[in-house]
Amino acid sequence: METLLKHWGEQCRCNGEGGGMGSPMATIMEWGGCAPRGTPGSRIILGAGAGPDGVTQEVAAALSEIGRQDERGERLARLAARRYGDDPTPSWLMQMHQAGFASTGRQTYYDLVHALHLRLLQVLTRRAETRNHIATRRTGQLQSVLKVASKSRRVS
Repeated sequence: METLLKHWGEQCRCNGEGGGMGSPMATIMEWGGCAPRGTPGSRIILGAGAGPDGVTQEVAAALSEIGRQDERGERLARLAARRYGDDPTPSWLMQMHQAGFASTGRQTYYDLVHALHLRLLQVLTRRAETRNHIATRRTGQLQSVLKVASKSRRVS
């Protein structure tokens, strides 16, 4: 979990939390019409404003879900933002204060980081199981229903 969260923090610092490739309308607005067609392919170098990768987006979604669970979850999500998102990383005491925890014990800090890791693992596991369940259903009965529906719409 520590490695995932460090990756998430680095990606958010380098690429921001949003981003992605530009839409066709944005390209038209940027160039005042169609973009020049010199070399085929995208002109954007990936990693420079292309947004966070898929793993980072999953971790961000899981942290958002943790933040919506309860008050402690909200504080744990803020602690994650302070611990992994800031560069340079504030001291553990400053992280506790900024996340809204009143305790000033170092062991309490490490217990909270451990609780964050456990919650993140639970949420990521549940999200992966849900995604696998949906993918499994799509290959079975649902796909056959979609084929029947698409065939019935054809006009000869």
